[in-house]
Parts: sequence; structure tokens; C-alpha cells
Amino acid sequence: MATYINIRFFDDTDKTKVWEVTTKDDSATLGYIKWFGRWRCYAFFPEKNTVYERQCLRDITEFIEEEMRKRKRLPLHTTLHQ
Repeated sequence: MATYINIRFFDDTDKTKVWEVTTKDDSATLGYIKWFGRWRCYAFFPEKNTVYERQCLRDITEFIEEEMRKRKRLPLHTTLHQ
């Protein structure tokens, strides 16, 4: 559970998911976690003029790492572009 932020499902593309990162009270969108194809992983795309302290960054990183672990548990015959 994140300390100062909320991370919630936002959208589902044909290939990947998107999550919105907001302040704990949902008063502002801080950015989005979505797939970055060039790096072949989920990444955080912050909104302009937002600032993060270490716990927020840790929470975002832990969330991304967990989603990547889930993604890698797919059966071998499953393609990433279904």
C-alpha cells in the first residue's frame, strides 16, 4: 500500500495496461504508469511540474516491479501482442 499516493487501474490497451498515479486525496494526477516499448517494460510518465520524494518513488518502483513479475509469469506460448 502506497503511503502518499494512489495507483489505480486507468485503461487497458490491446497489449498492456495503464495506471493513473494520483495524490492520496485524489486531488491531482501525478502521472501514469504505462508500457514503454523501446525498453520493453512499464515506466512512470510524470505530469509536468510534479515533484517526488523517495517514498513516492519507492512506491511507484515497487508497483512497476510487481507488474513486471506478473507479466513474466505468462505461459511460454503466450505472446505479448495478443
